[in-house]
Amino acid sequence: MELKNEPFSKKSRLLYLDHIKVFLILLVVAHHAGQAYGPIDDWPLASSEKSAILGPFFDVNGAFFMGLFFLISAYFIPASIDKRGVYSFIKSRFIRLGIPFIVVVIVLFGPITYFVDGVSGSFWEYMIFDYIGTLDFEIGHLWFIALLFFLSVCYALVRVIMKIPNPTKSRSLGHKQLFLFSLSLIIANMLIRIWFPVGEWVNISPFMPVEVGRLPQYISFFAFGILAYRSNWLENIPIKTGVIWFIIGIIAAAMHYLNVLTGLRSVYIWLVLEGFIGVGLIIGILVIGREFANKRGKLLAFMAENAFAVYIIHIFVVYILQGAMEEIPSGALTKFFIVSILASLLSFLFSHLIRKIPTMKKVL
Repeated sequence: MELKNEPFSKKSRLLYLDHIKVFLILLVVAHHAGQAYGPIDDWPLASSEKSAILGPFFDVNGAFFMGLFFLISAYFIPASIDKRGVYSFIKSRFIRLGIPFIVVVIVLFGPITYFVDGVSGSFWEYMIFDYIGTLDFEIGHLWFIALLFFLSVCYALVRVIMKIPNPTKSRSLGHKQLFLFSLSLIIANMLIRIWFPVGEWVNISPFMPVEVGRLPQYISFFAFGILAYRSNWLENIPIKTGVIWFIIGIIAAAMHYLNVLTGLRSVYIWLVLEGFIGVGLIIGILVIGREFANKRGKLLAFMAENAFAVYIIHIFVVYILQGAMEEIPSGALTKFFIVSILASLLSFLFSHLIRKIPTMKKVL
């Protein structure tokens, strides 16, 4: 996951993008913290206590937060290739994305899988012949890193093969363009989910499981990030436009909460709302962040520096806390808030300590 920006040619660093990533990281931690207490039992540590309100919370998050991660990550790619060249760019991507991915998948997920699944036989035989030998990897939340690396390399190769000129021109986006983008995303989601509903994962490779039903969101916002850099969209979207689309996103999200909690769960209504939630919240957050969150204090600087490492390690902290909370009698929402807050605090603390190791700081 590229939460650590590459150097780029613009003199003024876009601090608000770092701040948005901090917000998104906290949302990711909360999203995973809530999985044990939500209405769907597809989490390794599912609690016996459930809260229905976490269902729409997951839905709304899924409509925009990973798409915004892809957009911000992609935004810095063209300048990095312009400055470094394709080979150096891919090498840098591998160091920052590939190495943490490999270490976690092999060194952490491998042993955890062995002990949690209660595999019989030698640990080393399992690791060498079953886990690594058959390419039967546990990827977990690192699917994002794998997909981001893949899309980044694809873009770099397109630059080489097609030799596309990449001038930077100043353009803006208006309501018409954003509405058409929302409509295109809605139609793409409708079509692909005929075959791949949300929640169905496909192993495109042993290293890259993908929730195909959300691919239109991820790919379109990755492309949006590339185009946003070339056209200066993030700098030129008017404040009024950003605020209006943020309100659209909030209203669509509120409608989904209302629909779910009153028993109206129409797939078609959700697909329409999902498109406007995604585009509305993403555009709104970017513009509002640009206008009101472009100054940095010590706390935000600390959190921004550790955001990538938090994404890597937070899942293990969440698992431990969810397991510990099962021994405490309290409601699902209470446990959700406690795990979210403690996991966030501990993840940033551990990330800070890990990054003090010189070799770790180079990749995290």
